[in-house]
Amino acid sequence: MKKLLFTTQKGVLCLFFILFCSVTSLLAQNSNVSGKITDAENEPLVGATVLVKGTTNGTTTNTEGAFSLDNVAKGSTLVVSFVGFLPKEVAADGNLTISLQESGTLGELVVTAENRSVSAQTVPISMDLVSGKTLLRQGITDLAGLQNLAPGLSIVTNTVFNQIVVRGVGSHDGAAELSDQAVTVGIDGEYINRPVALNAAMFDLDRVEVLKGPQGTLYGRNATAGAINIIAKKPTDRTEIDVNATYGNYNTIKTNAVVNLPLGKKAAFRVAGMLSKHDGYRQSSGTGAYVGGLDNGNVWAVRAGLMVNPIKNLSIYVAGEYNKTDQLSNSAYGVNMTAEAAKDTTLKGQAPTKWTTTLPKDFPVATAGFLKNDQGAVRTKITYDLGKAKLTYSGGYRDVELLSYQPLNGFIPETFSFHNDLKYQTQSHELRINGESNKLIWQAGVFHGSETQNVARGLILAAVKGAFGGKAPFNNFFIREIDSKTTGVFGQATYQVTEKFGITAGLRNTWDDKNRTASDLAAGPMPPNANVTRFFYPEVPTSMTQTGMRPTASTLPNSGSWNKLTYLLNFDYKIDDSKMVFAKWSTGYKAGGFDNIGNYDEENLRAIEIGTKNKFLDNRLRLNASVFNYAYQGQQVSVFISTAVGSQIKNAGNSSYTGVEFDGEMAFTKADRVKFTINYLDASFGDFTLDRQRIATTTEKVNVKGNSPIQAPKWTLIAGYDHDFEIGGSNLNVGVQTMYKSDYFLSPFNFEMDRQKAFTKTDAFITYTAKNSNWDIGVFAQNLEDNRVITNTSFNGANINGFSWIFGSPRLFGLQANYHFRGTRK
Repeated sequence: MKKLLFTTQKGVLCLFFILFCSVTSLLAQNSNVSGKITDAENEPLVGATVLVKGTTNGTTTNTEGAFSLDNVAKGSTLVVSFVGFLPKEVAADGNLTISLQESGTLGELVVTAENRSVSAQTVPISMDLVSGKTLLRQGITDLAGLQNLAPGLSIVTNTVFNQIVVRGVGSHDGAAELSDQAVTVGIDGEYINRPVALNAAMFDLDRVEVLKGPQGTLYGRNATAGAINIIAKKPTDRTEIDVNATYGNYNTIKTNAVVNLPLGKKAAFRVAGMLSKHDGYRQSSGTGAYVGGLDNGNVWAVRAGLMVNPIKNLSIYVAGEYNKTDQLSNSAYGVNMTAEAAKDTTLKGQAPTKWTTTLPKDFPVATAGFLKNDQGAVRTKITYDLGKAKLTYSGGYRDVELLSYQPLNGFIPETFSFHNDLKYQTQSHELRINGESNKLIWQAGVFHGSETQNVARGLILAAVKGAFGGKAPFNNFFIREIDSKTTGVFGQATYQVTEKFGITAGLRNTWDDKNRTASDLAAGPMPPNANVTRFFYPEVPTSMTQTGMRPTASTLPNSGSWNKLTYLLNFDYKIDDSKMVFAKWSTGYKAGGFDNIGNYDEENLRAIEIGTKNKFLDNRLRLNASVFNYAYQGQQVSVFISTAVGSQIKNAGNSSYTGVEFDGEMAFTKADRVKFTINYLDASFGDFTLDRQRIATTTEKVNVKGNSPIQAPKWTLIAGYDHDFEIGGSNLNVGVQTMYKSDYFLSPFNFEMDRQKAFTKTDAFITYTAKNSNWDIGVFAQNLEDNRVITNTSFNGANINGFSWIFGSPRLFGLQANYHFRGTRK
């Protein structure tokens, strides 16, 4: 028995030894395989699938197109696939660089809208996407040009300020120092809060994401209308050189240059610069007029970035950027309403509700003014991979200085103009932790932003120079020192109840604090009086306490605090791997504030949206659709009151926005692609009483119930087509895109001359890329119809009595040449 037991034990030990040796031998043959997946142009493919053939061992590529797989048996084969590209099988051997060829289907659009790299078609968020390649190809170098490519977006210029609207919702406060933006704009996590700073140049970008609806449970800065995420290209691990040069009509010169240098295996450096300048789009001439071009451009910018990966799980990105604008002011064409009332007596003492006139393409002005805008920014992003979660810090600091002389009346002689001296310092900090498993995707974070403003602004009465020996006095002057702080705690989680059904919930609590120290001109200049201290341009007040200035009335508020909890609830259902539907309920909030008349309340938005995202015909057809309803309470609307106090922000009653959106794209063949968008919007104010200007008299109370909000066209349609011609192995890409917008208004009063009539805007491009060459050349045209779209209207009654308009750019065309060099990866 003992002998049998001993024999059995010996046999078990031998068997265990054999198994141990076998496993050890097997493991010894397994190894780690890593590499990068790129397209034919050596650009990284983000989200490509890498799978060990015949197993479930697989992964996806990161934002650099890199992957890593453990326990890969010797002699294994990898299967690499990516939507829009032909799959490829390669031997699993060491460190690989794998290039995929396009299949002729639609490519995959990878975004970071949820702060993780995923396909846009799998994210239950309505958004517009614009790639950096598209921006470069169509000659777009500023934020305003985005609206040509993102149908739900509208960006217009109001003198020195940019105004951004998404789905008819935005901020039109212009110089309101204490008002926040309804649409947040961020560059790599650094938030831009002032409409002056939104003129930042756009160059060397990976993509731009326009998210629609309230944001806040995913992002540091809360927003009621949406968010624009600008993602710059980051340093990579290979040598790159890109040079772009453009010459067009109006003596347009645009240049972009990029140099990327790897610094060993753990760091890389990238520097990019751009210059954009052109002659004036409009001409001014005549007796007593400024002679020359109006609305010229002169902007240059540079960005330098450093990416460091000191250890395996840590990445550090630091970038510095500088933008400089030095050009004429945006020109305004104006009509003297006193003269119009003399010709038409029915206008006397009335608001010009139905009055019309012909708007010229060129017009005389007394002076062109000037605009100087300097911006410097530093931002950083630090990410540490904890294994099952990632900890990320992102932050930035921006310094903005703007000096301008803005003519306002738009006719001869110069009657009144505005002096702006604006200085802003903004910083933002966000700490976030996020993780992902088979069932749960989650993130949480804290955000803090602060802003300091030093504002000196005043209205110059050039019309009364004769009474003051040829010197133009200030009719008013405002000095403001403002400190604003916002803090938010936010979190969002998606739980996959089943493989197909998911629930997303998010919460955010926001605290806002604003403080102001203010002083105004003590007395107006008229009539000439020896006992009144006056200031004459360009000698401006420099202190709140100097003689001739006085503190604002003690009855006006100079500080305020707001606190709000907002939330999101989303349900999504994946019909299959290529089709999904979602339903979302979310709320948005924008803090209140105070102006030269009093305070105004916060605005709140409740948004309901139902949408679907689909791919058909083996990913040759993409169709997305959504229907939404926005219910606004207390929407903040800015209205001009008088030259003594400027504009006032008032809270509208309930206002409603309902819309339907369709967008699609189809690859008929590998060479033929079609895109289309259909947007319908029905928006109107509820009960809302405003002070409306009248000609040569005081204001009147009017209820604008039923009126259309600003920049809210009922229909926006976009259709585009492009085709690739193969010429001896080279490629000729030809494309055209047209946009139609139905008429819309540019003030809440809906005057007839506030109406921008329905128009189309057609753009075209041709690009030739030689076979096995680093060069390509192309031509582009924007606004083939040469429509002069109105971007801003203003009616000032009482003692000014002027109606004025600002216009967008005319027909533009140009020739491009591009050089691209890509070295081998380190």
